[in-house]
Formats: sequence, C-alpha cells, structure tokens
Amino acid sequence: MSNPVILLLAVTLLVALIVGHGFLVTLPKLFWAQLHAVWRIFGRAPHTAPDPHGEPATPAYVRVLAARDLRETWWDGLERHEELVSGADRLMADLVGDAFRRSRGSGGQGCVMLLLRPPFLLTTVGVVLTATTFSLLPLLLTLLVWALCYALWALWWAVCATVARVGRALRGGPAPCPYPGCGRVIHRPVRQCATCRAGHRQLLPNRYGAFRHRCRCGTRLPAVLGVRRLDACCPHCGKALPAGYERARVVVLVGGSGTGRAAVHRQGLAELGATSGAEPPLVRTARTPLLWFDPPGDAYGSQESAAGLDVLRRARGLLLTVDDPAVNSPDVQAVTRVLHIVAGLPARSRPHRLALLYTRAPQGDDTEVRERLDAAGGGHLLRALDATSIPVRCVPAGHLAGTLRWLAGTADVAGPGASMVPPPVRRPENTALRPARHRAARGTLLLTQFAGYLVLPVALVLLAAGVLPSGALFGVPAKYDKWRHPLADSVHEVDLTAVATRDWPRLSESYSAPGHPASAALPGRAGYWSVKGSPEKDNWLRLDFGMPLPLSEVSVDFDPDSVASWAPGVVLEGQTGAQTPLWLRTTHPRQKKQGAFSTKTYGYDAPVTRAVDSIRIGLNSDLDGKTGDEQRLRLREFNVRWRSSDALRLHPAADGRLAVENATTRTLAITVRPPLLPAGWRATLVGRPPRTLAAHATYQARWRITAPRGTTGRSPVAYAVDASESGRTVTARCLALLTASLDAEPLC
Repeated sequence: MSNPVILLLAVTLLVALIVGHGFLVTLPKLFWAQLHAVWRIFGRAPHTAPDPHGEPATPAYVRVLAARDLRETWWDGLERHEELVSGADRLMADLVGDAFRRSRGSGGQGCVMLLLRPPFLLTTVGVVLTATTFSLLPLLLTLLVWALCYALWALWWAVCATVARVGRALRGGPAPCPYPGCGRVIHRPVRQCATCRAGHRQLLPNRYGAFRHRCRCGTRLPAVLGVRRLDACCPHCGKALPAGYERARVVVLVGGSGTGRAAVHRQGLAELGATSGAEPPLVRTARTPLLWFDPPGDAYGSQESAAGLDVLRRARGLLLTVDDPAVNSPDVQAVTRVLHIVAGLPARSRPHRLALLYTRAPQGDDTEVRERLDAAGGGHLLRALDATSIPVRCVPAGHLAGTLRWLAGTADVAGPGASMVPPPVRRPENTALRPARHRAARGTLLLTQFAGYLVLPVALVLLAAGVLPSGALFGVPAKYDKWRHPLADSVHEVDLTAVATRDWPRLSESYSAPGHPASAALPGRAGYWSVKGSPEKDNWLRLDFGMPLPLSEVSVDFDPDSVASWAPGVVLEGQTGAQTPLWLRTTHPRQKKQGAFSTKTYGYDAPVTRAVDSIRIGLNSDLDGKTGDEQRLRLREFNVRWRSSDALRLHPAADGRLAVENATTRTLAITVRPPLLPAGWRATLVGRPPRTLAAHATYQARWRITAPRGTTGRSPVAYAVDASESGRTVTARCLALLTASLDAEPLC
C-alpha cells in the first residue's frame, strides 16, 4: 500500500469496522453472556455440592450459598469479557493481515496497527464500561436484596440461638455417656435423621439453618424446637442414647479390684430394680434417673488413667469400695488417686456426697463401720475423707439401694426402679441422596437480577413521561425536569412593594395615627400603620398601581401583640377600574403559639387570580367579634408580588428602549409583549424582534412611546417578554417609571 490515499481509506474503513464490530457484535455478546451466566446459576438451580465440613446437611442458602453464587456470576461475566475482548483484538489483527496480503505487501503493517490501536482501545473501553454499567445495577440490587435477607436471617438466627442456649442452660450442664466403655462428656449428642439415619452433630442454629436443617436425603429436621424428639447417639462411641439420659444423676463406683467392683455394681443394680448387666446402667426412678457407673477394667490403676475419666467431673456422688484398708492395697491407692482428682476440681464440679463401702462389714451404721475400719488400720483413710469437706458416710456391704439413692440426692424416693433402654435401632427408610436446589431462594435472586436489568429503562421511560413525583428517588425527577426544562425552575415571586418609591404605588388610607402613616408598613421600613384614634370603624388602606398588573399574591402581617382575639379582622380586595371588587381569599395563615393549647393568627397570604390596578386592605371590627379592636391593630408589613422568570434579564432605558439578555446557556424562543401603560399612553414597537435569542446574547428592543398632553411626574410601565423551550413558556417582567420625556427609572 504505497499509495497514501488508499492507505488512508483503508485505515478509515478498518476503524469503522472495529468500532462497528465493538458496539454491534461484541457488546450484544457481552450482554448475552451476562444473562446466560445469571440464568445458568439462578435459573436452572443446579444441585448443591456436598458440604465440605462433613455435616450431612445442606448449608443455608442465604448464609453460605448466595454469596458463592453471586461471586461466581460476577467472575464468570469477567471471564467472558476477557474472552470477547481478546477475540476482538484477534479480529483486528486478522483484518490488517488480510488487507496487506491482498495488496501483496507487508510494509507499513506495523504502522497501521499502531494507528488502529487508539480507536480499538477507546472502543474496547466504551464497550466494557457499557456492559459493566448494564450488569452492575442488577448486581447491586441483588446484593441489596441478599443483604436484607441476610440481616433478617441473622436476626432470626440470634433469636433461635438464644432460645437454644437458654434451653440447654435450663436443662443443666453436659452429661456423660452412660455406657461403661465410654463415659466421656457429651456436650451435644448426635441426632439421627428419621429417614436415612444420618448423624447430625450440629443440629442447632448455625450455617445450615436458623430454624430447620435440610438433611442430605431431603428431610427437614428441627434445629430449635423438637430436636429432642429425634433419636440420639453418643458422638464418641456411637451408641444409642436413652431418652432423658442427660437428666440422670451420676454415681461412680471407685475401687481397686475390677472383680470386686463388678460384684458391687451387680448388687447395686439388682437392689435398684434394674436388669443385671443392663447396658447402659441407667435406672429410672420416680423423679430423676440414676446412672450407676462403673468404669471398665483397671481404670484406677494409675493417676493418669484416673484423671482421664470425664465421668468423675460430672458425678453427683462417689461410692468408694475398700476391701483391705492397708496403705499399699490397690483399693486404698485407687481411692487416694480419686481424692486427689476431686481436690483439684472447682467447687461446682466436685461430687456432692461420698460413701465409703467397707466390704468386710456386712452390717451396721456409720459409727460401727468407722470403728471396724479404724480397728483394721484404716484411720488414715477416714481422715483423708473428712479432709475433703464433703459429706461422707461409711456403709456396710448390704443394702446398697439406700446408699445409692442418698449419693444421688433421691433418698426420699422409695420403691424399685427400672432399666432405661435406648430405642431399638431402626433401619433407614431411604438412603438416596436428594441434593437441594434452593429454587425459591435462587428464583427470588433471579427475579431481582432481571428487575435490575429493567430498572434503568423503566426509570428513563417514567422520567421522560413525567409520571414520577418530584421528591421520589432522592429528588431525581426534579433534577431531571430541571435539566430537561431549565425554564421551569427560573420562575420566582418578586416583591413589588420592596422597590416602592414616592411616585409608585400611590398609597391612600381612611385614617392614620400620628407618626404611623401607611408608608411605614412598606418592606424595609421600621414602622407600622395604625388607625388608633380614628373616629370611624372599618378603616382601609389602598394601593393604586395606575394600570392593571398581573399580580400573583398579596400578603399582610400584623404585630402579634396587637391582635386581641384569635385572628385579626382584615378583608383583602382587588379592583380593576369600575369593575366589581374581587374578594381575595386568605390562605397560609401565620400563627404564633399562645399557651399550651391555643394559637393566634397574625398574618395571611391571598392569591390574586386576575389583573388588578388596585389593592384594598380593609380592617373589619365585626370579624374580631369585639368592636374597637381594629384600633389596636398595627400593620407591620404588606407585600404585593408577581411572578417573573430570571431566564431573561430586562434592562429598561431612556427613549423607550429595553435590553433583553438571555441569562441561560441555551437558545430560547422569545416573544416581546406590548408594555402595560397607564390610560392615555401609547406604545408602538420599532422594528421586528427576533424569534430566538442565543445563549448569553442581548437584544435591544425599542418602543415609540407617547404620553398624554399635560403629563407631569412619572408614570409606571410594565415590560414583559416570553421565553419558550421544549413546549414550556415563562415570562420575564420588569417595572419602570417613565417621564413625559421618556426618561426611565428601572424598578427591577
């Protein structure tokens, strides 16, 4: 491509192809890839993978899986963005390579690639930003919905966890496993699913659910109320636990000889009414179950093995069996080791009672057994027991049932008991796995995503239609309307009495108190109008404008201390020439609190619905209900207003000239209205005004104004110019005083 013209045309064509491919091919593909990722994850509702923590339950969707799905959706969209952008880059390289191969040359290919790189980068940035913006709003809306659901779930979880903890606290501390081969403390038993018999170790409000857990077979399991109805087993040995095992009071058998302990254990079970050799050795009594626990084998053979018995820390009482009271006998050594362990326990974990069983004393009370044990050389053992500060009894070998009940704290319960047998092992009804899909939760997030995609188009349509109220969406409709129609916010109320002079408006009143004329109530004057001392009632004040003016509002404000009753008696009227006076309805009363339950009105606003050339403020005693109260009234201020737009600035000048300035940054369509003049004055527009006025431009209008013969002083003139844009029209107004020689004094 040695011809520069052909090279320029080729580069231009390639740039057009790159931009068109980016916005017409890559951008729709990005949109479709994002929608496909959302549908694949939330619409198809794939099966939930097994929990990595080993619990045979499905994690709660809001707590665990929702964040994972949202993260997967976002990263999948980013990966698709990268793939499509890389494809566009390869397409550009292929287009340039094909162009140079067809021209049978390779010189300048690198230069062309360098020229195409900026348009490609700008197109890529625009496409990616557009696609990201399109997908960011749905993601943020979905995150908001998920955050609200997560907050509600966390609140519910906190309530359920509190209920569960309070229930466990009321039921007491953890109980030991009742089986002799285990005896370890069970902080939380394993609950078995009624369908598949899977063991759930964490059936409480947690990451698997706040109120219910979903087993891997699909069965709903309670996590707060009704957990105790499920079959339980020991988490250490896996054996089934009888119902109510955690309420049992534990009595531990301590001794040296395994054979001797076994005989005592069988005797105790028989006297309690339980089956000999029952597993576990739990005996049901009238109130509280009793666990008659005998550790297996030589559990007391060493200090380490004895210290490893968790059941000693949960024992209500200890039955110490001694056959030979000699210091070096296995029985005494076992008792000594256990007493060392008891001494190291905190006060709340120590056994409540101790009983020493001397097997060589077949009968007798505590004193007799102590005497026989002391005579046999067991005094050291008695002293060690008394040093523990725990109630101790020395009992003979017979009648163990009463001793066991005393150790368990159930001595007042009489009668035989019965063995507590765990429920029979049931076969699982269904072991098929049914992974959860969470269709309802994922469907909610899917609808939220699709709603997020529709939010921006629907919002733009509603904004364009003007359906939304101005205060909705943090004032966005009002800002949009101001941006689209800047003239709407340019209209303001202008106080005409604030620019009053001696010549305009003409003030007349029925009576004025000395030193308090009507002009003292004009805005900015530190005075008031009063009719105190007037010989008449129903006094009035009139404002004469000299010509009909399109007023918008009249307001009066009295001194609140001068209002004797609940409201001042005032009547506002507007009149045009000899027409019937227009009664002005008062609105927006200004009130002052008077006491705890009453208010006093001291001012009003009155809208004016047509052009008037005079305003009359009348004081009416009959409205107060008290004759003469009008003489106490002090009119502090009165105002006369009209509406004018500041989109155009009007500057009256001499010789009937009017400068019209566009104060906006847009071109406006303008219409110059004829000025309002007193009777007898005439005005003719010189020249033809333009239809539009550019931004910040100024147009000089000129009127040929003639005054009536014999005119002296100054007369008012009201200029008005309409500005239009997008079907909306506003009016800019200005007041001036003219002399017969057309000298102008602006009042705006």
